[in-house]
Amino acid sequence: MNRFTTRTGVAVTAALALGSLAACSGGSGGSSSQSASDTVTIALNADAAPNGYDALLYSQGQYTFFGALYDALFVTDKDGKAQPDLVSDFSNSADNLTTTLHLKSDITFTDGKKLDSSVVKANLDRRSDSDLVAYGSIAPGGASEITDVAAPDAQTVVITWKSAQATPENNLADTAGIIVGPDGIANPDSLQTTPDGSGAYEINDGKTTKASTYTLDKQSDAHDADQWSYDHIVFKVILDAQSLANAVISGQADVGGTLDPSVIDQVNSRQATVKVGGTIVGFPVFDKTGATNPAFGDPNVRLALLYAIDDETIVKTLHQGSQGTKQLFPADAQGFDATLNDTYAYDQAKAKQLLADAGYANGFSFDITIGGQPTEDMLAVQKQWSEIGVTMNIVTATSTDQIFAAAATQPLGFGPFSIGSNPAGFVAGVVYGGFMNLQKATNPDIEQSLGAALGATGDAQNQALTALNAAITNDGWYLPIYEDYTYFGYNTSKVAEPAFAGTNNFLVLSSITPAS
Repeated sequence: MNRFTTRTGVAVTAALALGSLAACSGGSGGSSSQSASDTVTIALNADAAPNGYDALLYSQGQYTFFGALYDALFVTDKDGKAQPDLVSDFSNSADNLTTTLHLKSDITFTDGKKLDSSVVKANLDRRSDSDLVAYGSIAPGGASEITDVAAPDAQTVVITWKSAQATPENNLADTAGIIVGPDGIANPDSLQTTPDGSGAYEINDGKTTKASTYTLDKQSDAHDADQWSYDHIVFKVILDAQSLANAVISGQADVGGTLDPSVIDQVNSRQATVKVGGTIVGFPVFDKTGATNPAFGDPNVRLALLYAIDDETIVKTLHQGSQGTKQLFPADAQGFDATLNDTYAYDQAKAKQLLADAGYANGFSFDITIGGQPTEDMLAVQKQWSEIGVTMNIVTATSTDQIFAAAATQPLGFGPFSIGSNPAGFVAGVVYGGFMNLQKATNPDIEQSLGAALGATGDAQNQALTALNAAITNDGWYLPIYEDYTYFGYNTSKVAEPAFAGTNNFLVLSSITPAS
């Protein structure tokens, strides 16, 4: 888990170069026997629960793990649609400012207590806790902010939004919609070692070693037990890319990801892979006001940097199979506009002219702080920017506090960002209302189109998202390099092809079934 992400309360699936791994915790539960036929083994390239078992401390990417332990109000299916889970039905008021949820009545938590509206209210009332990453967009100040949660009767929850939300289910899906049991809510510290969910599985403490192996046992009396194919799910943490690939190839892991692109052909030669796009790699512009560096207060400077990124060459030399891009929204997302890639195509002459127009004909310099060593991508862009007179000094952090502080004291960050199936929610919780905008920059075009996207459905929403994507690009709020893919390998003799949750980069865990 990225400490930077945790402390800023942002719902973002981003392994920022600004981040570092936090401390890890184990779990508790019963024990049971296992056999190859009733167990599916999933290998992951990162710790599944580094900060313990409070699922709300994590972003969407962790739902591959937490979706087995916890139920959510809504869950994203393989087609990218948010479907009711703990909710039996829901409705919106005519102005889309109020959402009424009716809850299922047969749900029991690990602590033995029942789901009711007071439990949901207690969960959502934690939204002001900035450590809860999952609540980024619905927290105070978020563009999808919840202003009130009422529980008029045991099975009814009424949510009031600060602004119109035509698709409220998207704000309450997966990790953001996870409901923790009453005991866990009353004592959140207990979740460090003991999850308190209503999911189909519980942690087997006797077969769990923190940061290494997590064993989950299905509870036969769980309300949705029949929707899961395996009695046991074993998560193994394998950090080394080649070792992870070898585990899938050899059959030690039935499913494994995220795979490094360098091993994809090797895995496909013996097993198979499944992929999903949607991860944009680039530079979030933290400062659009010039507070940390005067140059970044001028949109011409930000756009000059965008024009000066030769994305096609970087993809060709470093990331074959990926695709260059000049916009934050992925190719398969609503709002993607191919013309933006043409408008801002690599053009050094244009970049130099924009710098001159902004008063920086001789260029300028700035610092960017990262954890560890710079990636090849960063070094490539560093060279390309030097060719227009801009010097990017890459500083290696000596502490996580230095990393965290950089978002408020330096103009740029760097990392991969998974936009997922709810681009408006990502912008609301991360780009405009989250850690990408600690200087609180404003832009009327972004505000207007974001509000329209959150308050509309169908064609109107598509138009608003297209306008939102263009507004972000045209003002240089994000400087992308390429769109990357998330790959999982799977053992074709053991399991059928797993499915991603739409364009999200996490698997629909319940979709993993035995090979036919």
